[in-house]
Amino acid sequence: MINQETLKEFNSLYQKTYNDVLKYIVCKCSNIADAEDILQNVYVEVYKKLLKGEEISKSYLIGITKNKVKDYYRFRYKNKIISFFERDDNSFIDAIPSDVDTEKSMLLKYDTECVWKYLKKKKVIVAKIFYLYFHLELTIKEISTELEVTESNVKYYLYRTLKELNAYLESEGE
Repeated sequence: MINQETLKEFNSLYQKTYNDVLKYIVCKCSNIADAEDILQNVYVEVYKKLLKGEEISKSYLIGITKNKVKDYYRFRYKNKIISFFERDDNSFIDAIPSDVDTEKSMLLKYDTECVWKYLKKKKVIVAKIFYLYFHLELTIKEISTELEVTESNVKYYLYRTLKELNAYLESEGE
């Protein structure tokens, strides 16, 4: 049974710390695609500690985050992900809500995959800058501070890569 008080405390902590924790993880991880996995591991650990009655401060949470980043790369052996389409049954199709525009969703997913495919070929710092700028909506100055690079370098990576990305996407579309 879920303790409602613990759940409220967790939700409050999550709301207060989500952006800071995600920003830290993105800046410290070596592969931007791993950020969501690490973030999930952090908050699962926080929830477990709250269930045990431990008090969680922001500095303690950052300590947990540092350890989870280290653990993730230390034990990086992941299970292979099995595609839905490799299954024999089609039960997952029934789970799709009827009001979802699947064509639009698939095109958006394809576009996003093309962008990430391109960004994976670039330096890690470029992917981090894109994630911080477009996903977390940080300013160039904030990104510069977080990644400890000059603002001009952030602008250079961002705008040069955007220009290259536009050319890449145009060539993919044709």
